[in-house]
Parts: sequence; C-alpha cells; structure tokens
Amino acid sequence: MQHSGQRNVIVTRHYFKARERLAEYQKQIDEKFELFRRDPLHQSLRFHEYDRARYKNWWSYRVNNDIRTVVSDQQDCWVVCYVDHHDDAEEWIKRHRFTLDMLNGSYSFAPPAAEVVEAVVEPPESATVYRCPLSGYTPDQIMRLGVPNRDWAEVFTQATEERFEQLLAQALSEGWFPEEVIERLFDLASSAKSYRELLPPQVSILLPSELFRRRPRDFWTPESEQEIRRAITSGWQEWVIFLHPAQRAAVERDVQGAIRIGGGAGTGKTVVAAHRTAWLAARYPDQPILLTTFTRVLAENLKQRVEQIIGSLKGTPVEVVHLHSLAYRLFTRSLGRTEAPLESTPEHDELNELLAEAIRRSGASFDLKFVRPEWETIIDAWNIRDLKSYLDTERIGRKMPLQRSQRENLWPVFEQMWRLLEERRKVTYSTICYSVAEYLERHPEARYRCVVVDEAQDFGPAELTLIRALAPDDKENALFLCADSRQRIYRPAIPWTRFNIDTRGRSYILRVNYRTTRQIQDFAESVLPSTVEDVQGEESRALADRPIALMHGVAPEVRGYENIPAEMRGLKEWIYRCLQENIQPGEIAIFARGKFLAEVEQLLKEVFQERGVRYRKLGRDAQPVPHELNYGTAHGAKGLEFRAVAVVGVTTSNFPNHAVIKDVSDAAELQAKENQERQLLYTVCTRAREKLYVSWSPTTRRSAFVKVRSA
Repeated sequence: MQHSGQRNVIVTRHYFKARERLAEYQKQIDEKFELFRRDPLHQSLRFHEYDRARYKNWWSYRVNNDIRTVVSDQQDCWVVCYVDHHDDAEEWIKRHRFTLDMLNGSYSFAPPAAEVVEAVVEPPESATVYRCPLSGYTPDQIMRLGVPNRDWAEVFTQATEERFEQLLAQALSEGWFPEEVIERLFDLASSAKSYRELLPPQVSILLPSELFRRRPRDFWTPESEQEIRRAITSGWQEWVIFLHPAQRAAVERDVQGAIRIGGGAGTGKTVVAAHRTAWLAARYPDQPILLTTFTRVLAENLKQRVEQIIGSLKGTPVEVVHLHSLAYRLFTRSLGRTEAPLESTPEHDELNELLAEAIRRSGASFDLKFVRPEWETIIDAWNIRDLKSYLDTERIGRKMPLQRSQRENLWPVFEQMWRLLEERRKVTYSTICYSVAEYLERHPEARYRCVVVDEAQDFGPAELTLIRALAPDDKENALFLCADSRQRIYRPAIPWTRFNIDTRGRSYILRVNYRTTRQIQDFAESVLPSTVEDVQGEESRALADRPIALMHGVAPEVRGYENIPAEMRGLKEWIYRCLQENIQPGEIAIFARGKFLAEVEQLLKEVFQERGVRYRKLGRDAQPVPHELNYGTAHGAKGLEFRAVAVVGVTTSNFPNHAVIKDVSDAAELQAKENQERQLLYTVCTRAREKLYVSWSPTTRRSAFVKVRSA
C-alpha cells in the first residue's frame, strides 16, 4: 500500500457526497486528491492546519482558487472528509468535530449537543409531561451502544419522543453517527429489541486506520492509483458493494427455512439480494445458485450488481434471470415442449380475443369485462381445470364473492377457454410455471441449491408455486425472499404460507432509507392506502415498519395546470432546471399513463430540438444510459432509481386508472383495485432520490390520492 506522507489515506462518505454536488469541478477534485495521496506537501496543495477551528485536527488543501478539501488528522492516517467552496468548507469545519471510540469501533461527526439542542428545562408541575423513550437508561449505557459523545448520550436520555425522532432524523441527514448506531437507538426506543440484544461487541482497536478498515461502508482506503481511477471512471458509486451492518446481518443469516427481508422503498433490499447471492456463491462454490425477480429490467440490474461484487458470472453456477424467462426455458428444455414458441403466450389483446371466443362457444351471455378478471385472478392463476375444483377453491386474491350457481354458469366459458388454448397451441405463463413445478417435484436433482428472490411481493400463485419448487425443502439457506408489500403493483396479496413458504420468525426488516429524501418519502407515503395486506397476512405491520430517511432535501413540486399544453410547458421548465443544476440527462426520468405518454414523447422531441438532449423510452430491453433523458409507463418505473423524477398526468382518470376500475361493481373489489393504484403511485414517486415533480391538468381533476395543494 502507498502512503501519503508516510500515512494511510482514508476517504469518508461525506467526501463522496460533497463531491457529487460539485459536478463541474470533479476533474480538478480528483486530480488534487491523487496528488494529495502521493505528496501532501506539494506546493500547489497548500496543505495546512485550520487553526481557527473550535475543534482540533482539521486541515485543508487547495483544489483551485475557490474549492477546498477538508482533512482530519487522526494519528496514523489522514481522513479526507469533505470538499466544497472555500466559505462553505470553513462553515462545515466549524459545525463538525470528529470523535472516535476505540473500544466499540464507533465514531461521530456531531457538533457539541449544546450547539444543536436547547438546554432541557424542568417543566412546571402543572405542565403536560411528555414521554422520554430512553429515560430508563443512563448516558453510559447509551454510549455503549456506539454514541461516543457523553453530551449527546445525555441528550438522548432526556429527549421527548417527538424531539428524539427529530434528533435521529437530523443525525442521519447530517451523518453525525454511524447508521447502525441510529438504528440501535431507534430499536431501543421502540422496544423492537432489548438493550442486551443491541449491545455491539467490544473490539479494542489500537489505531484509527484499523477502525476505518473495519467500516468499509463509511470509510474507503484506496489501495492504488489504478483503484482510484477505476472508482472515478465508474462514477464513484456510493458504497454499492459495501453493506450497512444491518444489511450484512440480513445477508449472512444462516438458518433452516425460508427467510424474508422487508422494508420500505430505498432501504436496500435489492442490494441485499445481490449480496446474499454472492454470499451463497462463496458458501456453496460448486452448486447452482439462482437470483430471480419479476421484471427483465430488474433482473439485468441485479446481474450487474452481483458481477460488481464477485466478477463475471460466465462459467459459474450462479444464474441471474427473470422468473418467466427461466420458467419458459425449463418448460421447453426439461419437459420437451419445443412446439410452443415464446410468442404463443397470449398477450393482452389476444387474451381478450380468446376469452370472447370462449364466451361465444359456450353460448353464455357474460360480459368480457367480468370474465377476464375471473380468468386471470382465479382460473389461470390457480390452474383450475374442472368444475369441482372451481366450486371448492377459496377466492384468494379476488374480493368479489360468487355464489355456487354463478360459478356453475361461468364454468362452460372457462372449459372452452382451456380447449381453445390447446387447439391453438397457446400456453399461459401460469401453466408454464405449474408444469415446471410438477417436473421439479418428480426430478429434485434439477433444483437449485439456493434461490434468492427480489420483488417477491408481486408474484402470484403460479410463480410462488414455482419458486417453492425451485429450492429444496430440507436444506439450510435454500430460500431467501425480498419483498415490500407497499410496492405490490401487479398482483393481489396472497399469503405465502399457502405455498409452504413460511418466514414467520425469520423475517428481517430494513429500517433505513438510503435512496430518497425525507421530503420525498413523506409525500410518497401520504398516497398509500390506510392498510396494506402483508405477504403473511399482517395488515398493520406492513405500514408500521416505516423507514428512517437518511437524506433531507427539497420538498416535492406538486402542481396543477389549466390544460395539458400548460402542464407540458411546466414539465419542460422543470427538466431545464434539473439540467442547470448539473443533474445529468440519464439521471432524470418522466413517468406517465395513457395518452400522457404520447404528450411526454412530443415534449422530449422539443427538448431535443432546443437543447440537443436525446431521450429514450424505458422498456424490457431499454435501460437508462448516461446521456439520454428517460421516460416510460408508471409500471415501467419498477426497480429503477433516478436523481430526479417527474410523474405527470396525475388525474382522477389516471390514478386510479379509469380502465382498471370502471367495470368493478363490488365495493370490496373496488377498494382493493384503488389500493393497488395507490401503491403504484407510491412506487413511482419513490424512484426519485433528490427531486420529485408531480403534476396534473386541469386543476379540477387532481387525483384524490394527492393531498398536497398545488403551488
């Protein structure tokens, strides 16, 4: 390892985040960082101690006439902490002190508590007494949880519930304490875990550099100039390949039985799925490991993440693939069904045509709009092939009840539908999944050693049956599922226990939102329904596990316009503001439904003509690229993330979508459909990391899901 002035050079997350905000200076910042690492005494750096700071050990070096990089002197290493314009860098130094706890391996960037928190005043006897969630603990006990500053430990023991939550949010936003320390305090206050369970092991580290190496999520030690250049070239991705300790605990769980990882949008479930796959590959190096998910785009993203961790998957037994693609491949190869090409799986319009023909053949007078949901949610989903099964089946996934006589009258339609599919050599994906599952039951040697599933909340009965069959029943670590019930946008809720997937007692909830700002999270959560059905049937728990947002930012822009042209002009202005703020085209996405997608495409043509910025429609085979604006459907946003997201056309006819609910007469079914539409809007809004823009037109047609008044 090379040293800077005979010392190690360590880099903090604070520095990476600050560097991202200075896009136009990044080349100079990176060049001076490399120079500092080689020779901190180089004359051009003017490296010196900041002697006016209230807290010692702060140094800085010069990037150019205006930009300064802040460095902390920590005994055996230089810690590169921050970079900003001269005055802002000085202000950052004034607001931060860097404290290490060499006993438990923790650290703090927090200023003295007295500068942040007003002194606690004893309330008069007549005043309302507010609960202090940590009042039963001493400052010493709080310090043992990883808070290295006694003044802050005292504040936490005295803070009221409301103030305590505010302080945790501020500490996360400012990066004052490690994220796992904030989580410990949160879990202690909410009684999620006992104090003894939360105590970290004592490590007794002797040198600061060793502490930093043990915390790769928070600190990075570049090993060579080649490694630095590689990080710069790849965009200095923010610790994608490192895990927060809570995430690592989830990844490395070693148990018998299925494991579920839950958590709201932005809590890192996809990262955990990728790391779990890598962990399993190392644990079972010669055995087949499967990582699968709901969409092709997300499957490709997952593959890239796994390869970033362990290298190319070529020649390895690790497979990352979209579940329906895997099912079709196994269906054609293992079952010898080569006569059914992929295009013979009926899509939307063809399915309508087949169902209409089945109604005609049966001589029934049912409406297609009534028959199709019954086919998709009950008959095809549960592979019902005879009347007795139809009469006996529970209507899981469909809120609308049907009497026995109604089912008897309907059955001839579905009997004809199965015959039509066979005559025309068509096959549904549900049929494929069930067929492959049956094959695997007969040939257990064809199973994978371990199966990891991301976005598992969107899989229906056929897919869950296949997932259970793909993994062995009798081996440890066989099945690992990541799911967030709030983001269920394709299928109704179905209890996993119906498929012998029981994760009760083996569920792990991720509590910290790393992606979206608190402001975006608050807005997105405001559109959710009052209850969300969980995969194990626990409605209240699904919304109770609210994540703590790591970042703070600007409030979402929520605007109504008099007509569509005015709304598109507003969208164009927003795009141009994003570009002026150095948000790259590939970091911007616009999502819409129905006719608004055509309006967006026309607008992006104007943007190209005026600014020369290209654009692309997101889809199965079209993922974001750095220099093109992105646009697509609301459902197409699934699994993606961008610095800035616009959701346009958020009207009463688009959220909820008129086509989805117009023919639903049953009140319970209507409510379920509307709840799913709310979850779709939540999912789209949480694709944004920093900026969210929501609009509609005309102003009188704002979706009832949006409670915020237009500006």
